[in-house]
Amino acid sequence: MNPFLITALIAFLSGWIFFEVGMFLPWLLGPMFVLLLLNQFTTIKFYWPKVLRTAGLVLLGVQIGSSFTKDTVALMWFDLPYMAFMTLAIVGLSLGLGLLFRRMANESLATSLLGSIPGGLSQMVVIAEEVESANVTVVTMMQTVRIFMVISIVPFLTVFLAGRNASELVPEAFVFSWPPFLAALGIGLSVYWLMKKVHFPAAEVLSPIFTMALVQSLTGHHLIELPYWLVALAQVFIGANLGLQMEQLREKMNLRMGMAIVVNNILLIGFSVLIAYLLAIWLPEYLFLDFFLSAAPGGMAEMAITALASGGDVALITSFHLFRLFFILLLASPIIAFVVKKLDAKTGH
Repeated sequence: MNPFLITALIAFLSGWIFFEVGMFLPWLLGPMFVLLLLNQFTTIKFYWPKVLRTAGLVLLGVQIGSSFTKDTVALMWFDLPYMAFMTLAIVGLSLGLGLLFRRMANESLATSLLGSIPGGLSQMVVIAEEVESANVTVVTMMQTVRIFMVISIVPFLTVFLAGRNASELVPEAFVFSWPPFLAALGIGLSVYWLMKKVHFPAAEVLSPIFTMALVQSLTGHHLIELPYWLVALAQVFIGANLGLQMEQLREKMNLRMGMAIVVNNILLIGFSVLIAYLLAIWLPEYLFLDFFLSAAPGGMAEMAITALASGGDVALITSFHLFRLFFILLLASPIIAFVVKKLDAKTGH
């Protein structure tokens, strides 16, 4: 059979099985887990085109963007101090864990720091490629395993946390309107083109979020309402890609490095719980669930999917992740890369 057809069949079948047995986030975790295991322990040839991952991210971006209204956008300014506190705390701990990883795994400072910061897999790999002393393979493994661990652990933890009930999540009656929809389509395509032109990270998911937040907050119109089957399809597209990302993991990782990565991520997830707890005490009008998913060091897309399924405030959680993403990519990572390069120059590396 064609490798793509095999991959698609396994992805949808595993998602359906996880759904039937009542697993949390079945359409994301089913394809991810099953394809990961089959890819590691069998000789089956798999193939998942990037266009499907892109389509999944765009659909998810639309779903996330639909949660932004004029009121939620206004609240983002009020939440900025809390976003800054959470981001600085998580980035600071990540740097400390990077130093711990360096001692445990005997890797270079650049590799340890760039692999420990939760700034996104592809973005941190690109930065690592520009630093001579960074081991790109190890950075890739650290970022990939972290995302996999967070997606595996965090959604299951949210089952035990109180979210919003169905009545609180029901939006106002949806009425489709062509003018704002066409305006959003034009703006979205322009924003996406501009982001790709300047090599902005995560353009596939960020451009629809920005566009829908802008148009919906200005017009007051709820632009689009995605049916459940389309959201599930987006999750299958993303889950299959995640499962196949960790190619030849067994061959690339030794026991010492594996233990160091696991310890690094468990401590980071545990610290996320602590930060969320402190903010929930500080701001009792917010749910602990919202702060926990905002602090979790996973990808923005995956945490938004978890929020949708667990009754979290998608707009709030996405706002916190956007702030952290911008801070890490535009400020923290370039500074770290610059400092490490200077240290390498002094040591003659």
